Order: sequence, then structure tokens, then C-alpha cells
Amino acid sequence: MRQSAILLLPLLLLACKKDSKEPDTKQAAVHVKIGHHPKFSKGCITVEAHGGTGETERAEFKESQFDSNDPVLNVAVFRKADWARDVEITVKVFEKGCAEEQLVDERKRTFSFASAGRQEWLLENLHTADEDGDGFVPPGGPMNRGTDCNDLREAAYPGAPELCNGLDDNCDGQMETGAVNKTWYLDGDRDGFGRKGPGTEACDPPSELYVDVTGDCDDERADVHPTAEEKCNDSDDNCDGRADELFTEGPGALGTACTEFCNGAYACNDTQTGTVCVGTHPTLLYADADSDGEGEKDGASVGELCPGAPLPSMMAANTLDCDDADPDTNTQATEVCDGLDNDCDGQVDEEMSCGVLKKVEAPALAGGNWRTVAVHPSGYPVWVAGLDGRLAVKMDATSAFVSHSGDTATRCGPAGNTLDWHAAWVNPNNSYLIVVGEDGWIGEHNGGSCSPAQSNLPGNSDYFSSVVGVGNPAQVFAVSTLGQLYEWTGAAQRHDSSGRYWGLHANGNDSLYAVGSTGESSPLTPVVNLYTRTTTPAWGTPTAYNLPEIAGYNGGLRAVWAASAEHIYAVGDGGLVVKGNGQSRDWERVPPPAGPVLNYVSVAAPPEIMNAYIIGNEGSVGRLQRLTPYGWAKAPSFATGEPSVPLRDIAMTSESNFWIVGDDGNVYHFPEP
Repeated sequence: MRQSAILLLPLLLLACKKDSKEPDTKQAAVHVKIGHHPKFSKGCITVEAHGGTGETERAEFKESQFDSNDPVLNVAVFRKADWARDVEITVKVFEKGCAEEQLVDERKRTFSFASAGRQEWLLENLHTADEDGDGFVPPGGPMNRGTDCNDLREAAYPGAPELCNGLDDNCDGQMETGAVNKTWYLDGDRDGFGRKGPGTEACDPPSELYVDVTGDCDDERADVHPTAEEKCNDSDDNCDGRADELFTEGPGALGTACTEFCNGAYACNDTQTGTVCVGTHPTLLYADADSDGEGEKDGASVGELCPGAPLPSMMAANTLDCDDADPDTNTQATEVCDGLDNDCDGQVDEEMSCGVLKKVEAPALAGGNWRTVAVHPSGYPVWVAGLDGRLAVKMDATSAFVSHSGDTATRCGPAGNTLDWHAAWVNPNNSYLIVVGEDGWIGEHNGGSCSPAQSNLPGNSDYFSSVVGVGNPAQVFAVSTLGQLYEWTGAAQRHDSSGRYWGLHANGNDSLYAVGSTGESSPLTPVVNLYTRTTTPAWGTPTAYNLPEIAGYNGGLRAVWAASAEHIYAVGDGGLVVKGNGQSRDWERVPPPAGPVLNYVSVAAPPEIMNAYIIGNEGSVGRLQRLTPYGWAKAPSFATGEPSVPLRDIAMTSESNFWIVGDDGNVYHFPEP
């Protein structure tokens, strides 16, 4: 405890000196202990004493006299000679100096000095609060005086400079009056960042739309500001002066080429988190085997085409074609009477009223095992011939089939004959029938009578297997199962070759194509031979065509048809189809269509169409198939389903008129009502 004594001459002593001695016990004195706040170092405390009529004594205690380590001020008051016995002592507390207007607390007390001795006055609750040590105390104490408006801030007191901090620094009840030391920026999008620019200088924001942080490069978007995450969106999201900088390097960098699309380049994805290849979608391409501008219906894509690129050959940008092996079948085609859906509308021969592929019912046809059919180019007469001497003709569209079998007077061959007829041809010059078959028999029938003849075939059980004529007057040729070519020019002439012949057809007046097999016993190898008028002798030694080797094949060709010099078709056992032309020695094989393997027995092609109609059998079930230069196309359907008997031959004048014959009286015609 600090203790000091100051003599107020002659009789009053006020003390404030550390380590002083206590007053003499013989003297009358009051020891005033004044407690003060540890940080009251900038304040002022006064002690006044007077007794009666004597002069008042006063002492002031300021900054240097306060000790923060010992917050008690010790003052000794001694009685003066001219005072009365009782002395009044007044203690006053001032903030920041000792001016009367700065008084914040006052205490009074009267002491008796009637005798010597020391008295004490302990003042512990004087209002000296000054937490921030700025010399000013907040309102309080018994007098409720004090001017510090914030005793926790040393910078807040009366007369303090007003700062731009949102606080009342000079305790005038107002904030930042007259202070200008901040720049405010408009934050229109309320993202916490004001737009770039000079801003507005003021202590307080002009409105709630202003902030003291700048740097926003787009104040209309709250998601764009200096701390925003940079997105892939062609915008500068984080206001660093760059757009999409996170997506401009490495694989998939913005603007670099990509191959998923035509003229593809990487661009921002929909979620703006990365890049994705964008560009023009390529057009899907589909096989267009027949080059009619339409791809096969339900076909799988085989390629893509970018805009501006030329369309590759044999490809189309659609799948409209219901038969991609027939150029005359597509959505732009015209429906014709041929048993096919030419315009791909799902209907066959609609509004044509032309009929269907249907079995012909006639007494003359019943029960016949028909082997061949021949048609005049005009459509009639139509002849059918078969085993056991069966022969019948339909002279015109309105007449019925008439029998000329071996048991009739108009037969071909001896009376009551049961000759097996295997091939027939109608002479286009006079409509007469040439029919050939068993044991070298040949007959010419004019519809009323027949002129038969027999050639001596050297083998046993051999027969003429095919016949055709050329020129006008017609020169007739037939081939035998012994591999011989016979010609009738007054007297029969024979041209021998090795193997067997099963089919014969002419191309013009100077070329004959004979097909069959080499050798007479298994294994058999297919053969195609060409006879020409220009050889010496005419129709002499044939020229053999080169056919593709087929591993393990054992069989022969059964029929041939020369649609033109460029399109010649030959068909045979085990699904064998070969095609060639007269200018090349090398022929090619046509792979069979999907499905069961058929044994092909006959082929015909309408004039100038180049489409081959092929007859074949799967066991005892006959089928009709169609081959175009572009592949296997759809064939007309039998009205009642595929025949349950083997089919043997087909003849046609056009795709709108053809006949098919088979076993057990089966004769079919298109179109048939």
C-alpha cells in the first residue's frame, strides 16, 4: 500500500507519497484510502477539506500519481488551527483532467478532530471505471456521470476523431459523421462483389446495393465474381480476364477436332463441367445393292456420310426399299402386274385386278407328272408335257386345256404310247410345238396333229433332255443325257461331247449353251459348253467355260438361260447357280440365298429384264426363287402356299405372265383369276 503525507501549512497536510510513515498518533488526522480503477491513469481525483470558518484546502492527483499495480490512493488530512473541531472532507473524481465539467463522482464526509489520533475513510466504490484506459469513464455511479460511449474501445471517447468504421467514435450519438475514407461499389447481383470501376467514396454505403469489395466483371450475374468456380460456358466466371481457362489444354480441349461428328470440335457440355464433341450429325448410310436410291428396309447401317460429301455408290441415306435386289422395286416405282410389291406399300398388284400365282384346275391336267412347259412369245398357245405320254395345250386365254396324250388320236408317237416327254419348245414362227423325250423321240405338233420321229440314241434308257430352236425357218436342236447335241437340218446330225447334258438354250441365232456334268458316274462335275454356228464344222466341237471349283461338290447343272450375251444363268444340284457372259471364259458362282439348300431344276428370264426365275425343290416341296443382277430378290408367292410336290419347269413371256409345272397334276399360272 502506498502512503505519503504532504503538510498543508500550517495545519493541513494532504499526502500521496509512497512509503511514507503513518501520522503521528498524537496528532489528529484522517487517512483517506481512495480506491480507483487500475486503468484510471488519465483521470483526476481531488481531495478538499475545510472546518468551519477556516480556508478550504484542496489537492489534485493526476496521471503520474496513479499506480496501476496498486489501485489505492492514500491521502492524509491533518486539522488546521483555524478550523472548527469538525472537518468536512470531499473527494471528487474527474475524467480526463480536473475541470469541473468533467466531474463524474463526488463523496463527502465529516470527521471530528476533538482529540488526537488517526481516523480512516475507505472509498472503494468511486466511479473510476476506464476499461479501455482512454481517460474517459462511462455513465454510472451515484451521479450517473461519464461521457465514454464505449468503454471497451480506447478510440471511442468525446472529441475522438470519427473513423469510417460503422461506429460512434466521438460519442456524439452519430456514426461516421463527416468521415470519408472508403470507396463503395455497386453490387447489383448481390454476390458480395461490386462492379469494377471508380466507385463512390463515402464512409457509409450509399444503399444496401453497395459493398466495399470490387472486382465483379459481370454485375448482372450472381454466379460470376472473383471467387466463383470457373465453368465451361464461354464466360469469365472468376473474373481473371480469361474465359474457360480450365478447359483449353489437354485431351478434349475446347476447339480441338473430334471425330464423333462431322466437322466435330470439342465444346462445353450441358453441365458446364467439361467438354463434349459437337458437330453435325452424319447421315447414316445403308446398302443399296440395286442402286435405285433406296436402302433395304430394316437394314443395318453400313456407314456414315457428312454433309457435302458425295454419296458412295451402292449406298443410300434411307431404308425405304422393300427389295434391295430389284431396282424396279422401291417407293417411287409404279405397281405392275407381276406378283410383287413394286412400290413398297405393303400390297401386291393393288388396283391391278390381274390375278395371282395359282394352280390351274383342268381335267386334261389332272394326275399328270408334268416335266416341261412351253409358251409362245405372244402368251398362247401354252403346252405342257410329261411322263407316260401326257401332252396338253391351251390355245388361248378363254379355252380350256385339251389333251393330246398317247391315248388320243392327236398324240405324238405310236398309238397308245406312254413315252416320257422331258422338254418342249414352241416355234415363234408358226406356234408349232417341238416336244422331245424318251428313246430319242421327237414330235412336231400343230395343235391338230403331230409329226413324230425317232433318233437312235446309242445308250440305254437315255433321252432328249432339252430342246430349242433358232432362226426362221427354225433350226431345231436337242441335247441328250449322253452329252450329245442333235440338230435337224433335213437329216439329224449328232455332235458328241463327254459327260451328260440336261439343259440347252440359245442366245440369238448363232450360239447354243448346253449344261450338264462331265463324266457319267459319280463324282460329277458341272459343265457349261458353248456351240456356235461359226465353228468349222458349224455347231462342232464346243468351247468349255471355266467354272469355279466347289470343294466336295458332286452334281451337275440342270438348266440354262441366256437372257443376253452379258447375262447367262445356269442352275443345278445342291443349290448351284453360276452366271457368266459370252465374252469371258470364266464364270462365277452365285452364293445361294439363306435358308434350306434346293436342288434347282429350271430357270427362265423374261426378255430384256435380266431377272432369272428359278425353280427348285427341297425334298418334295417345290419353290420359286428370283435372282437379279443385284442378288436374290423376292419372288411371287403361291396363292395357297408352296406346292407340296416337286416342281419341274418354268416358262414365261414376261414377269406378268409365266407358267410352272410339277408332279401330280400341278400346273401353275400367273396371273390366274
